[in-house]
Order: sequence, then structure tokens, then C-alpha cells
Amino acid sequence: MFKIILSSFTGNQVVEMTPQIIDFCNKFPIVSFYKKTIIMKKFILALLVSFSLAAQAYCQEFSGKVLDQKTREAIPFATVQYAANRGVITNDEGAFSINRPVTQLKELKISSVGYKTREVDIADLADNIIYLETDIIQLDDVFLSDKKLSAEEILERAKERVAENYNIGNINRRFFFRESNLNKVKTFDLDIQESTIEDIDQKLMDSISASIPKSSDSYKEVLGDFSGDYTRQKVDIIKGANLHNPQSTASLDKLTDKLDRIFKENVKPDSYLKIKSGWLGVKVDVDEFSEENEKENKKPTKEEIAKSEEEKKQSLVSSANSKIPSLLSESFWDEDAEFDLFDRLNRYKFKVAGYTYLDNSLVYVIDFEPKGGSDFRGRLYVNTEDFGVHRIDYANVKPLKKFRLLGISSIDDVYRGKMIYSRDENGHYLPKYFEQEVGESFGIDRPLQLIEKNKNVVGRRKQNELDMDILIKVSQLEKYQLVVFNDAGEEMQAPKESSEDFEYQTFKKYDPEFWKGYNIIEPNAAIREFTAITE
Repeated sequence: MFKIILSSFTGNQVVEMTPQIIDFCNKFPIVSFYKKTIIMKKFILALLVSFSLAAQAYCQEFSGKVLDQKTREAIPFATVQYAANRGVITNDEGAFSINRPVTQLKELKISSVGYKTREVDIADLADNIIYLETDIIQLDDVFLSDKKLSAEEILERAKERVAENYNIGNINRRFFFRESNLNKVKTFDLDIQESTIEDIDQKLMDSISASIPKSSDSYKEVLGDFSGDYTRQKVDIIKGANLHNPQSTASLDKLTDKLDRIFKENVKPDSYLKIKSGWLGVKVDVDEFSEENEKENKKPTKEEIAKSEEEKKQSLVSSANSKIPSLLSESFWDEDAEFDLFDRLNRYKFKVAGYTYLDNSLVYVIDFEPKGGSDFRGRLYVNTEDFGVHRIDYANVKPLKKFRLLGISSIDDVYRGKMIYSRDENGHYLPKYFEQEVGESFGIDRPLQLIEKNKNVVGRRKQNELDMDILIKVSQLEKYQLVVFNDAGEEMQAPKESSEDFEYQTFKKYDPEFWKGYNIIEPNAAIREFTAITE
């Protein structure tokens, strides 16, 4: 394999001499004149460019979007099947990509809850956009032997058949896992009430507050294989990426350095600081305070940077090994799961909202909401024949936990997700797509008092005092997405010597090339536009 570089008025163009191009050229006698005439040389090079561009177009993966035919809105989590038992799922923007050359793709079968299943020929697609038509089912047109069942009776039958429907045995599957961490600083106020140090004033504190990064995001992505069932899994990572955002704190560092400098100039070296917040207090020697600041401001060594990278990789391994089994084991029937619908059916109100087709099966559409003090509302899709649950969408209607004490508060205010299963030819329900979002809000509303005291000074020990009120409100959202591919069993990797023996990279900017050649769930706009803020 080698490359040639073509120069023209539009600039240089690199053409890769692939085996296909070489084979193409060898079929034509014109190649024998390549070194003899300039005209033929230019002609062949132009021919190579055309062929190369055409070959590259046919070898790249196929990407598209699934939209609602009427509203033109994206249809998330639709199934795009490109071969028997092989398919991908659209992301929350309706986008998908298939890691197959276009020449190997002919027809796509697209299905989604509430829409008519559609089969399309790739050659007929315009701009790779697929439109689905909503599926309206009239009850009079459907024959149901148990059509008089109430929503409660349907779910009781679904609960009774969990062991039968979800007894999948030991399966081997390829998976893709993404963890998103989103943090926001809503409020960061430092209000000075009293300061005996002239340069530490409200203007400095306002500058520090304004320099605090107001939002940050980071992502972990993992491709691998797992073997097991819903209760136990062995995870084998093939490839992993960490989109890490260390945040730019350059302006904040300058201000805090200024604050440290002011302290050093105004506080005696043999003094100590009494730091109090209400009746809570701690004593800190000034020299200890200075040493700690010097450690924090010291530039990391190569060894420390390498250690930090290894820690990021270990964090990715730990997250995959803990969260993937957690998502699978905490299915809707798990009595210990936070989402407790099936364990407490009597605490919810249910309503049969209609019927639709899902995975070529007629399903009940059942809405639920809390009765009394329960926590969740949402929608279920239950098979009308075997009462297997195809899909559940749920969200909390109130905070799950609250804590407030002495001006410190914590609220678990977000807990929502999706569980989507696919029914195999044996009637067993396999994991297909799981999503979970967990959010927390944290607050501090406390006074803060810093008092410099010095026992070596004659007379009054208190030298300086700084009193302020602190008001901080931050929020954190963690989102977990797990896609399980049906065709993974045929592509299982050979056992590795170490569970940490896999390709890993940390990015400060999203790189789509890293996942080229693999089926994943398409990144949303936030991930595609991810760029770490550097100093």
C-alpha cells in the first residue's frame, strides 16, 4: 500500500493506491505508456483520482436519519435493521450509522414504537433521510382474546411471566456504553461583610465568582463484549475513549494567586488562622496554608501526567465494570432497584392508552402515574400474547431524596430512563437499549469567618478578620447509555491476557475517526461539538 500526491491549482491531493486501484489499472494496456508520455501520465493520474474517490465513497460507512413524516421531528431509539438479526439504534437526535460498505447494503427495515414499520431501498433514499408514518390502530380492527383485561390485570400477568420471558440463559453479546457527566454552577456568590485587609474587598470576590467555570462536561465511551444474563455478566473491553474536560481556570488561578499574595503580605508568618462557619471551626497554621498552596500551583511532572492518564483509564474500566452489570441487573422486575414499579403495583394508577405494533408484535400501551407518595410516571409497552414487556419509559415526579442541615443541602432531583428489549425467535426478551439519567443538586448557604491570631504579639492576639457569606448552588447530571447488539456473538474477541489490555485514548476534542469501523450509538450534538477548554 502506497500513496501518490497530486499537485494542482487547488492544492495537493493525496491518493491512496489501494489494491482495488492497482488491480483496476493493471487491466488496461494504457498503463504501459505511463512513463513515456506526459499526457498519458496526467490522464492516468486523473483516472486514479476519480477511481479513488469513487472507491472511498463506496467503502465508507452509511449514515442516516429517521424522522417523523408529518412533523419532521427526529425519532429517537428506532431500530434500523440491515440484515437478519443485525441492526443499530438511532440516537436521541434520530441519527444512526452502519459500519458496512454501501455496496453490502441494499434494504433497511426501520421500526419504532407508534410508527408503521418501513422497508426502504438505500438507492431510493434522498439525503439518507428516512420518514416513518405514525401507526394508528383502532381497537375494533384488532382481535384480542383478552381484550377485556384491565391495565392492572395485564401487568399482573406480565409480572407472573418475568421468569419465563426473561430467562435468556448465558448469552454473548457486543455492547457499546457511553457515560456522560454534565455539571453546572448556578450560583457562586461571595459577599463580604467585614474585611480588615484593604485589598480583600467585594470587587475581588466578585471577580473570583465571575471566573468560576459555570459548566463542564465529560464523556466515557466503551466498546466491548459481555457474557452472562441479567444477573451476572463478565465484561471484556475492546476499545475505550475518554473525552476529558479539565476546564480552564487560568483567570481564576490568577485571582486566587492574588488572594494568596495579599494574605502573605498582610498575615504574619508565625500566625495561625481560625476558620469558622457558624459554630464549626478549624485552626490552620499560616505556614501550612502556604505549603499547601505551593503544592497545588506546582506544575505536574511527566510521571504525574502519566499517572493521571492511567487513573483516567482505570476510571473508565471501573465505570464499565460496575455500571453495565448494574443497568442489566436493575431491570424493571428487580425488587431492590430504585425504579420500583413492578414491586409496588398497588401504589400506581394504570391506564390502557391504546395499542400499537412493536417488533412485529401487537402491544398494549399502558400509562402509569403515582398513587399517593410513589415516585414515578411513564409508559409501558406489553406484548398482547405472552405479556412480555418490550419497553418502559419512566421519570421521577418528585425528588427521591432530600437533605438539608446547617445551610448545606442535597437533592436527588433527577431519576429517569428507558429499558428496551428485543424478542428473539424463542420468545425470550433480550436487552437492546438501556438508558438511565441520575441528577443531584447541591447547595451551600453558610457564613465564613477567617481570623488571624498571633500569640507572639504583645497585646491583642487577633490581627485581622474577614467575614463573608457564601451562597453556592450546583447541579450534576450523569447519563448512562448501553446498546446491546444482536450480532455480537459472532464477533467475540479472543480472550486477552489482561482486562486492561485494550486500545485507549484521552481526547480534548471529539474525534469521529476513533470509532470508524465499529457500530456505536451516534453521538449527539453536544458530544460532536465537545472541545476541552485549555488554558
